[in-house]
Amino acid sequence: MPDVRHATPADIPVIQDVDRSLEQPVSEDDVLKHAIEGGRVAAALDGDNVTGYVRWEWLWDHIPLCVFVRVRPSHQRTGVGRALYAHTEADLAARGCDFWLSSTEETNDRSLRFHRALGFRLIGALSDLGQDSREIFMRKGLG
Repeated sequence: MPDVRHATPADIPVIQDVDRSLEQPVSEDDVLKHAIEGGRVAAALDGDNVTGYVRWEWLWDHIPLCVFVRVRPSHQRTGVGRALYAHTEADLAARGCDFWLSSTEETNDRSLRFHRALGFRLIGALSDLGQDSREIFMRKGLG
């Protein structure tokens, strides 16, 4: 399983490079810095190279919600995503959280299968978020 650690401000350019490798919007420096300082970003490593990251935020100040899990194309389907989630879940459990949430577009079958395989269950959906499909929300217990 890949090594995973809490991200540091020095990881910001590499995390942004992961975004670019996936042709995703690049997270802004100040947003990443704030999340990193709050312990809400973890990075997966292959040696010294960051191969992916997960960022989460607090929903309503007390419910953890995965915002992004992104893995470089060259490292997808190698356990990086699972390792990032496992690290985050252990961290959240240590903080006293009983569960956490994640979401994806309803048309993202790969993400839905990934979340189901990790034990997430569907709990609802939101429409009219400025995207072409509904956003599906999932929950996983941490105990």
